[in-house]
Amino acid sequence: MFLSNSTDIKTQIKKFALAQGFSKVGFSPCNPVAEELERIKLWFSDGFAGPLDYLSPERFFGHYNMFPNAKTAFAVFLPYARPNAIPGKAFGSLKLSRYLWGPDYHRIVKSRLFTILEFLKKIVPGTEGCICVDSSPIMERQLATQAGLGWQGKNTLLIAGKQGSWGFLGILLLDIELEPDLPFEGNRCGTCMRCVDACPTGALKPFRLDCRRCLTTWNIERENNSEKEIHLAISNTGWVAGCDICQEVCPWNSNPEWGDPNIWGGVSELHTKPATDLQITSSRWRKITEGTALRRIRHRHWISNIDIALNYGNSDQNGD
Repeated sequence: MFLSNSTDIKTQIKKFALAQGFSKVGFSPCNPVAEELERIKLWFSDGFAGPLDYLSPERFFGHYNMFPNAKTAFAVFLPYARPNAIPGKAFGSLKLSRYLWGPDYHRIVKSRLFTILEFLKKIVPGTEGCICVDSSPIMERQLATQAGLGWQGKNTLLIAGKQGSWGFLGILLLDIELEPDLPFEGNRCGTCMRCVDACPTGALKPFRLDCRRCLTTWNIERENNSEKEIHLAISNTGWVAGCDICQEVCPWNSNPEWGDPNIWGGVSELHTKPATDLQITSSRWRKITEGTALRRIRHRHWISNIDIALNYGNSDQNGD
């Protein structure tokens, strides 16, 4: 049963959340959609999870174990795009995904969701919640779609309409039952295949990502890939931390919602110095990446990525 004043509670929470800097918010039931369950099972059976051994079909719907009392999911979208933040723009520099340029987004989104939860507890005393940002075993994009924030595009990312896909998703699971918002029906990618066609390794199929071939898998999540195709793509494109190609070519990102300047971070030598100057010591790496999501990349992995970007193409052409 929904709370008797469910509509009023939702209105207050949404207003408060928007004031925290989120640009899109909505409520969703926590029950997984049956067709989504089948899609995920097929994705795993096709081997698309690749080397990401921390993933499993069970973990994708882990909120049942993580927060068994969950009845409602509150989904939020925090834009992070900023003008003039163009990876590789500086002469001789390499490319790091835009989401890595500022402070660690996990901390920012979690902190703001905690503030929303505390606000909700004042409205509905006794309410309990669980905050999930990226690393939690739940399907953020599916819950966000059910909450009406947007649709999952052919690049597999949530596209929040004209606001594009440059945004962090967060989920606040609640043990109270609030009336869900209308889900976003269908998608608006149409016949466009720009993201699929632009992927340098063919990792993208419409609405499906093969992690075995994705650059982000190998320049952030896992080390020592032996595939020449992956190394050559890193060398040819310059992406040494993540990859934004499928977002850069998306028409929905042509005029995005500019993000909160507080999450952009300052100027970093990682984006301005030539690649040859970024073969830095481990202590320097720790200092530069302190408080950022780049800490996920170990120093030895970073040095390996730089070496591949600078040298692999030349050695391959020379037959070495």
